[in-house]
Amino acid sequence: MVELRPMQLGDLALVERWLSEPHVARWFLAGSSLDAELEDIRLSVTGRQATHMLVVLDDGEPVGWCQWYLCEVDPEWAAEVGAAPSDVGVDYAIGEPVRVGGGVGTALVAALVSSVRAAQPGCGIVADPDAENHASRRVLEKNGFSLVAVKTMNSEPSDEPMAIYRLPASSHRTGAD
Repeated sequence: MVELRPMQLGDLALVERWLSEPHVARWFLAGSSLDAELEDIRLSVTGRQATHMLVVLDDGEPVGWCQWYLCEVDPEWAAEVGAAPSDVGVDYAIGEPVRVGGGVGTALVAALVSSVRAAQPGCGIVADPDAENHASRRVLEKNGFSLVAVKTMNSEPSDEPMAIYRLPASSHRTGAD
């Protein structure tokens, strides 16, 4: 069973290890660095950035992390993804290689959607994985997200095209296969 809990500073060592895994680094460090990503997470965990950081637990064991934020905190990115004023952006990763491909990602996104909707009732939710990240795209689609566009974005550190997905405010699925 997948659960989410608030990330704490003590979790940064786990996140650092996960970011170093090839299946995570490929997507999260494209156009960035391990130090830059960890600093962003540190700023969010300590409340100096408006991103809500969560650790993903599967059967009580930490297996990854996710985050959500009001799209309006980054107006350039929000404009590029076509976010509505009340939309929330999400990002997520399964860090433990042995947990990839077994449905944990689908359950993670379902739990993240529920958590976001509890905190921001009625919001739309936006995600923009790399267009080549087919596993992430499938997880979003299984949770009712629709593809809006595939394009390069000035606000992203990578020059690779991003697949922009949106879950409308009126739609929510459980993530069940």
